[in-house]
Amino acid sequence: MASSNITEALDRIYEALSGHAVGNGGGVEHPNIANGPVEHVLAFNNDEHIALKGPDNAPYFSSHGPLTDLQGNVLPGTRVATTFPVDPTKFGETGLWPPEQVEPFDAPPVSPKETTGIRNSKQAYYFNNDKDSFVTAGPSIPKITRTKNGGAQFWVGSIGLIAQGTGKYKGARGVATYVGSGYFDKWPDSFEEQIKLLRAGFKALVGTYAKIVLKKDQAEEPPEEGEESEESYESESGEEETTDYRRSLGGARKRRV
Repeated sequence: MASSNITEALDRIYEALSGHAVGNGGGVEHPNIANGPVEHVLAFNNDEHIALKGPDNAPYFSSHGPLTDLQGNVLPGTRVATTFPVDPTKFGETGLWPPEQVEPFDAPPVSPKETTGIRNSKQAYYFNNDKDSFVTAGPSIPKITRTKNGGAQFWVGSIGLIAQGTGKYKGARGVATYVGSGYFDKWPDSFEEQIKLLRAGFKALVGTYAKIVLKKDQAEEPPEEGEESEESYESESGEEETTDYRRSLGGARKRRV
């Protein structure tokens, strides 16, 4: 029991020094809102600088910056790097919003109008001076609204699946969401001037929320029960792989043939 207590104390010291400290806004881990014994809940902000880059026919947002706790205090040894490719022909849709939804709100139908113009993005989060990290990928949707003082508020909302990780998060599985915003005190009318403003770069504040299961807490193999079908494809290494799709949740896996 004594050795277990010492180990837990050392783990908490490590987490505090690596930007993973637990507390009331003092770090990124929030165990009191985890669901189940193995889930890790992370909540933090990203203090980012974003700029539109790339050619005019295939631009993308690129952002970098440190992580902060929920009170805006920078967490030492942390950083974020993200990219979000956008379709310039769809920029006008960022000002369109979905119609009012019909009741009941806990049952269909759902009108997806003005919510489907999405592109995929990726986000990399680094902790403990890059020793621990995870990368997410998934759909994002941008929206903008003009403000009555002549400015504009810009948002991007995303949901990402963990694709890879290092250190503590190597082999982790989970889902992360983020919503970011930027503010422009003067928003030009012409498309050319708007693009110029975005290319100059701007400050964004992004809230990130992740629910994660570490590799050590995952089952070694997916469930074996259920019917299966196979889909073969060539991997990046040139080797043919087959994915077995099983009807039980979490049952898809890859095997080499």
